[in-house]
Amino acid sequence: MKKILCFALAAATMVGCGNKAAYTITGESDKFAGKYAYLQVEKEGALQTVDSVAVAGNAFTLEGVAEQPYSAYVVVKDAGTERPEFYAEIFVEPGQIAIEEVAGERPSFKAVGGALNDAMNAVNDKLAAIEAKMGEGADNAALEAEYYAALYAGIMENGGNILSQNILRNNYYAFEPQQVIDAIASFPAEAQEGFANMKSSAEQALKVMPGNPYIDITEEGTGEQPQCLTPEGKVLTLKSVVENKKNKYVLIDFWASWCGPCMREVPYLVDAYKQFHSKGFEIYGVSFDRAREPWLKAIEEKDLDWLHVSAVNYWDNKARHDYAVNSIPANFLVDCSTGQIIAKGLRGEQVVEKMGELLK
Repeated sequence: MKKILCFALAAATMVGCGNKAAYTITGESDKFAGKYAYLQVEKEGALQTVDSVAVAGNAFTLEGVAEQPYSAYVVVKDAGTERPEFYAEIFVEPGQIAIEEVAGERPSFKAVGGALNDAMNAVNDKLAAIEAKMGEGADNAALEAEYYAALYAGIMENGGNILSQNILRNNYYAFEPQQVIDAIASFPAEAQEGFANMKSSAEQALKVMPGNPYIDITEEGTGEQPQCLTPEGKVLTLKSVVENKKNKYVLIDFWASWCGPCMREVPYLVDAYKQFHSKGFEIYGVSFDRAREPWLKAIEEKDLDWLHVSAVNYWDNKARHDYAVNSIPANFLVDCSTGQIIAKGLRGEQVVEKMGELLK
């Protein structure tokens, strides 16, 4: 039995002494025969093995001590291979935990036993029930809203424990900024420190919610190197576009040529631009591309005839931080007469519908 992490090394000597922090993880399935079971944790972006054991027949047992619960994976695979054949997310916590197969078209497994694992399963069951309703003919937008409401409830109903923290860490982009701030505030003080950057981003996002003034991009006259340039290598400030008398509304569109969802939005933006540009609608595209060639190629091939700027530096640009953009596509609609943001996150037909309302 191989152990790598220090706390796991110590655990092996303590399990048999009646330690109240002892855990036992068991699993049994004919799919496990001839393989190895690994308990792994994510550290510095990679999985590291805490414990491993050969499957005996169809079953395995992993034992140790968890003075504090932690999140991990139980992975079952052939020895020496990288790719797991089967795995289950798990909270390692004191007591008996079983890895059980979940009925479905594809083999999958879950951890049963322990307060955190049972709470995780309760959240996942609610999400699965909502997902099962989605599909052709369903009100998928409403179901998606229900899905994320259930996910957020999973945060707030679990008392700031590590399940709550994991849900927020993995899904914060799906919640409103104030929801993120409120969720972090519900966590223990010592845990909140690990969410400082997320909280800062959410606080910044509040500043660009509808009803707030837009924040300029590529300010002129500061003596600093412009953060974003046009395809021709020139400065084009957002302020100059908003204050252009020809423009009544400007859509700030954050995108990238490598972003599939962004490119799926392109036909809708092209349609909106063709219909409303002559009436005062402008688009100010801010690309998160990593190189000029694919950025310029997308502009030309997709007929993106509006205004464009980019730092050509992936996610590392000031505009992204100013607008608290954590996922793309993202957009903000500015009323040029007031300089205020009046809408955000317009997708699909919503751009045409919104401009149809404003530019009748």
